[in-house]
Amino acid sequence: MKVNARHVNPFVEAAMQVVGQVAGIEVRRGHLAYKARVEPSFGVSIVIGIYGFLNGQVVYSLDGKLAERLVDRLLEGKSPQEKKILFLDCLGEVANMITGNATGLLNRDPGKVLNITTPAIASGTNLSVHLVSRPALVLGLITQLGPIEVSIAVEEQETPPELGSVPDSVLCEV
Repeated sequence: MKVNARHVNPFVEAAMQVVGQVAGIEVRRGHLAYKARVEPSFGVSIVIGIYGFLNGQVVYSLDGKLAERLVDRLLEGKSPQEKKILFLDCLGEVANMITGNATGLLNRDPGKVLNITTPAIASGTNLSVHLVSRPALVLGLITQLGPIEVSIAVEEQETPPELGSVPDSVLCEV
């Protein structure tokens, strides 16, 4: 199974735009790789399931220090305690914004609808995250705060799931 570039580009565009606007930083494209399965490279991973005419997961992976600096910028003016409490929610919201923008671009075709799951966020070392066992197109994004990796592991569905049902294959176990 191959990952289709036309399904990947909206995620790349959305990630560059959202991270750039929200954090007020420049975002550039980095490496592009094909992996037999999703393997996040950094200590913080945000996983969002996608279902509809595409089925799979998108994984945003970033270094813990970059995640902290990103949250610091997003929650400027908040106390360190508030930032600590809102850390995971804040990162999940950024991933939601990126994925929502990308699926909005992909939903433009009549009759083709995509939905997303609530983000699952894993942070730390020695974590076990069960991701879809699918090939992924992985794009690195470069910022002055550090790299971000976006792994897109989706496949087109001949018959999308029924409205309101989330396939088990898009859910993430942390």
